[in-house]
Amino acid sequence: MLKRPVMAGIAALALLAVGFGAFALAARTGAFAISLEDLRHRYQTAHSRYVTLGGVQLHIDDRGSGPVIMLIHGHYQSLRIWDAWAQRLASDHRVIRIDMPPYGLSGPDRTGQYSPRRVEQLIALLARHEHLKRFSIGGISTGSAIAMRYTLAHPDQVESLILVNAPLVPIPPGLQPKTSAMLGFLENTLFRPIYRPKAFYRYLLNRLIANKSVLTDDLVQQTYDMHRKPGNGATLDQFTSALRFEASDYGKRSQTTAQQLGSVRVPTLVLWGGAGSMLPVSVGCEVTRTVGASRRLMVSFPGAGHFLPIEAPHAAEDIAWFLDADSGKAARPPAGTVQDCTR
Repeated sequence: MLKRPVMAGIAALALLAVGFGAFALAARTGAFAISLEDLRHRYQTAHSRYVTLGGVQLHIDDRGSGPVIMLIHGHYQSLRIWDAWAQRLASDHRVIRIDMPPYGLSGPDRTGQYSPRRVEQLIALLARHEHLKRFSIGGISTGSAIAMRYTLAHPDQVESLILVNAPLVPIPPGLQPKTSAMLGFLENTLFRPIYRPKAFYRYLLNRLIANKSVLTDDLVQQTYDMHRKPGNGATLDQFTSALRFEASDYGKRSQTTAQQLGSVRVPTLVLWGGAGSMLPVSVGCEVTRTVGASRRLMVSFPGAGHFLPIEAPHAAEDIAWFLDADSGKAARPPAGTVQDCTR
């Protein structure tokens, strides 16, 4: 006969297993989800509007007037990452931001396609819908690859390219971001198949953000909430799988990303978080050297990390400075540190 402490331990384990099973079932059936309508009520901006294109109700923020710049966010982000930059740029530009499905406040894609290439198709549809003849385009992280490929596919449309913390060249193994074995285990056994709790997003943002003063509870809550749309786990996995496949497919069947970058001919500004919380400045220099444009420049911002638009709001001044240079308006020096990437 088992002793009482052993029986108590078994009972506790059984209760724990039942509790975890109930939590997993609740998570997988959407008990912790937030409706799209509620999310829009919480997080849309005064300039938000929704445009139905190709079976998607696309959320865009459209503000300002003048030359157009379109901004594309990255993985685990939404268009809200650009808030500070959009406010500055809208003083003399029309700034259009999008939430690329399945992120942010955009609705589900009725085609069932969730991939970077699908985002490029939606950008083309949006440009046609808005009658955009010529515009600049910028992207951060994953969004930088989308912006670059759109530039190559539509050379008649894009005037300038802005690349922010852009992982578009091979990264030496010693410089690649490291993930702990424990986090990898949790990601594969809990976070991805079952549920990503708010603590996951706090940990993620803490890794990516160097300027900790911007790592607020509101930012963590917003990031967590934006990934709680019904069915978001599955669509996010689909997008991530497509992202990894496309990155691999470039090397096997098409040009590599770096080769594509070398084909860019429009003026290109590379902006980088100088603290290198995800990618060191040396990678940014390699990106800049690889760009095929005759006019290319890299500017870094000490103390800032991978979420540069949030960590260094004043970096928007250098986008305006770069875009104005073609019209002869740029008379002041850049706000950030111009990097000598010739070596």
